[in-house]
Amino acid sequence: MSGTAPRARLRERLRDKLPEIFIEAGSVVLALLLAFAINEWHDRRQEEERAAVAREAILRELHANASEIASTRNALAPILASLRGALDETQAEPRKLEVNLNLSLLSSAAWHAALATQASQRIDFEWMTRVAKVYELQDNFLHVQEAAVDELAALPPGGDAGGRRIAAGLLPRFNALAQLADGLAASYVDVFGDGTVRDAAH
Repeated sequence: MSGTAPRARLRERLRDKLPEIFIEAGSVVLALLLAFAINEWHDRRQEEERAAVAREAILRELHANASEIASTRNALAPILASLRGALDETQAEPRKLEVNLNLSLLSSAAWHAALATQASQRIDFEWMTRVAKVYELQDNFLHVQEAAVDELAALPPGGDAGGRRIAAGLLPRFNALAQLADGLAASYVDVFGDGTVRDAAH
């Protein structure tokens, strides 16, 4: 009987303390959930900021590449005219054929850096798909440009004799290069929208 009374008092005290215990436990759980939510919000905000930086870097890179392509298109026009003129049989065969090709140095560093990090995961998927196609087209252009350079390097010194034969061999390559350059120029416009980095990045 002597042990029953203390146990009864202990149960009574526990019963009285239960609401306070539940409140304290609930407060701890709520604080933990709030901390997790704040941490998740902070991480998401940082990821979105990195994505915005990555997107603007990509756009700046593409703007620089667009300037390169614009310069190349201007240089290709007289080259194509010269090659077509050399194939005009109503004219005397040229004794010398000059082809001055300005190489386009197209960068993809910002694009690959974005893909290598989680920044790209926060960028709009449809926009990323359009940009990926632009970079694929850039790669194709660079391959054709490299092949054109190799073909030019293989020409005999001085470019004499057989002007029509040389022009006939070069024209398809430079036609393809010009078509790719035109396609790239149109692709850049599609990505830029109104043509400004700041507005296109948001």
